[in-house]
Amino acid sequence: MATLQLNHIARETSDVARLAAFYEAVLGFERVPSPTYSGFQVAWLRLPNSPGVALHLIERDPAAAPVAVGPGAEGAPPSQLPRRHHLAFSVADYDGFVTGLKTRGTEMFEKTQPDGRTRQVFFFDPDGNGLEVTSSGAGSDK
Repeated sequence: MATLQLNHIARETSDVARLAAFYEAVLGFERVPSPTYSGFQVAWLRLPNSPGVALHLIERDPAAAPVAVGPGAEGAPPSQLPRRHHLAFSVADYDGFVTGLKTRGTEMFEKTQPDGRTRQVFFFDPDGNGLEVTSSGAGSDK
């Protein structure tokens, strides 16, 4: 069997610019060249330390089937995200990251894994997609 590598994750959105700005400002993604399509917008993003994986933001097709109930299930609190669909990232400066979320007024849910060292924060992007950021490295443990 061939060995696979993750290439990209795609998220559809009604507002590519707004969602791209969120991922750039909150999670540190950087824009990379993306194709130009007639009739709809896209933004390709990458994390500086994970150049092999991209996040593709694609403008939702208004003629397509109506949007199903999203993974974030509109109105669900972030405390439900550990057992729901979400994308997960890790960060060395966990406390600094959480401080940034608090400064933005982001509704979030924090928890610590049973090992007592791995800390997690769960929240939603502007389109209701669930996100997790997990502590990594010795410098993030309390």
